[in-house]
Amino acid sequence: MKTPDGKEFQDAKRARPLIKAARVVAAIAMIILRALGKFIITVWRLAAALDSALWRASKLAARKAGTAALIATGWALAACRGLLRWLPTRSGRAYSAFSGIVLIIAGLWIIDYVRAGPSVEMSGQSVLRPPIDEEDPILARIEGRYVHLSEIEAAARAGGFLREDETLTPESAFSRELVEAYVEQRLLARAALNSGLQRTPQVFRRVNAARDHVLAGAFIEDRMNASVTPEKVRQLYDSTAGVTRLGDEVRARHIVVATGAEADEIVKLLEGGADFGELARSRSIDRATAPLGGEVGWFTKAMMAPAFANAAFSTAPGNVAAPFQTEFGWHVLEILGRRATSDVPFEAVKDNIAEYLRLRTIDTTIAELAEENQVVYFRPEEEASGASASNPPPDLTRTDATDRRSDEGTLR
Repeated sequence: MKTPDGKEFQDAKRARPLIKAARVVAAIAMIILRALGKFIITVWRLAAALDSALWRASKLAARKAGTAALIATGWALAACRGLLRWLPTRSGRAYSAFSGIVLIIAGLWIIDYVRAGPSVEMSGQSVLRPPIDEEDPILARIEGRYVHLSEIEAAARAGGFLREDETLTPESAFSRELVEAYVEQRLLARAALNSGLQRTPQVFRRVNAARDHVLAGAFIEDRMNASVTPEKVRQLYDSTAGVTRLGDEVRARHIVVATGAEADEIVKLLEGGADFGELARSRSIDRATAPLGGEVGWFTKAMMAPAFANAAFSTAPGNVAAPFQTEFGWHVLEILGRRATSDVPFEAVKDNIAEYLRLRTIDTTIAELAEENQVVYFRPEEEASGASASNPPPDLTRTDATDRRSDEGTLR
């Protein structure tokens, strides 16, 4: 190729390598695109084939699972029919009862474990959270067993650390260290049981004695609670009201002189209008009543000497009795009033009646038990040999009432 000036243009030769390179790149791109297209088509076809296979496999698995479910359902129904026929039998009932007991125990154990599970305090320290018991609070736990306030109170009363009129609270139980003392005693007792000390003769006798002491106290307390009731106390008071009635009372004043002549003179002075009080203060030799104008006060017939009482209760109120003599001298007695005494108030004697009923209950209970069990006491021979024929031995089925009363505190 030439230019207008006659020169050849040589740039076309220089451009051929670039064209060849472009063609090579285009060919490579075409190859890559074709390979990529074949790969995509292959993957697509493979995915379709796999999807079809998975679908067929899923349908086959579902069909097999349905068949298996039908077979299992048939077996389960057959087992249920057999179980329903077997449960009414003796072995079936025993198995059901045993299974129920096991399930109940397991459920209670799980509930107890969950309720008593560890919790975390604000400090991050793990602690045990006891169940809430409003009626009988829980104060401690020993190897999974909860200790209630009532147990602490019973142990404190038995040990004499708590009075009968005291009421124990959780706060006072801890402040007085009664909870710690109870836990320590339980731990030591359990250690003694584990070591077998309860089988030794000495400890065995002491344990039996303590057991009898507690049971005797509980039995007699139960009998007293049944026998000593407010109704029975009132009934006994009403039945003995006549015994407590003291009769009439008389109010009087007197003048005591040394001779009968002086007494007659004082009576004449009184009849003439003299003042009884003035005469008593000036002439009575009874210096206890003279400053009071001879006032004796209210008294019953049993409170005075016979002569004084006869004169007082045979004279009408407002009159002066005839002079009479006692060991203190001659009396001029004026009756100021007379009234019937009232019964002793129930509130004043109800505690004494209740105590009497308790002592009588102890006496009758022990006597009945001794007679029922044919109790016989074997006194030492030296005491029996010293007894005379005129003094027969006491009834062996009864104990001395004084001893029983002294043992009342022990029985309680």
